[in-house]
Amino acid sequence: MKPIQNRQTNNLFAPTKGKYFSVFPTPMFHGTVDLNHEVVANHCRDIVSRMPKGQTVTEYTTYFDVDAREETHNQPWFNSFANQMKDSYIDFIKSQFNFETPFTRHDIHLFAWVSVYNQPHSHEVHNHVKSRISGTYYPYANDSSMPIKFFNPNMSSVFGHGARDDLMEIEGHDQIQYMGTNGAQTDMSFFPKTGDFLLWPSYMMHTVPQTEEEEIERIAISFNLQHAEDLGSYHHGDDFDYSILDYEQ
Repeated sequence: MKPIQNRQTNNLFAPTKGKYFSVFPTPMFHGTVDLNHEVVANHCRDIVSRMPKGQTVTEYTTYFDVDAREETHNQPWFNSFANQMKDSYIDFIKSQFNFETPFTRHDIHLFAWVSVYNQPHSHEVHNHVKSRISGTYYPYANDSSMPIKFFNPNMSSVFGHGARDDLMEIEGHDQIQYMGTNGAQTDMSFFPKTGDFLLWPSYMMHTVPQTEEEEIERIAISFNLQHAEDLGSYHHGDDFDYSILDYEQ
């Protein structure tokens, strides 16, 4: 009877054969707004110049000022802007999520606020709760403007945001940069140009980092898009007039 031999563990690296595949992609949309961007930018500069100064987290935006937001909603160009964003929203959810429910722009509400970023300004990581699709329109941006950075919602629960930060670019799209790897991007930065707008699912975490450039200006109109039945769950302020969210061509 032969003695039993202890087999040595094979130390050669030998992963099993198979195929990699990705699941749960996140759709976003990049387009251009058809407006006189200079007129819109001048309104944004004017209204933000009247915000109370001294607090860098609030002085650059009308988000916390009901009257200022309403003033923007009442601008002559805002009706066209709102309708363009509503139509883009409808196309977004139909093409990406197969929504077949018949509804029109009149069933959609758009809530918007202005931000004018200069050198000391930034926006902490956040998302837009109780909204379906969010977006930002850029009436003015230049090559030195800060990007908007989005974080991969899947990575936060698996590896965090520091698995391996390799810089990657999308061929043919010079406004987008990824950090991470081909199979696991940790974040994505979009560098806006004047007239651009983005749409994204509202749950996505994002930020606007601070810049070291001294002569910098980045003007944005950010917004949330909601169905009429969502309004009861979204709090715009006790004195907010919801009727200004209704637009018709």
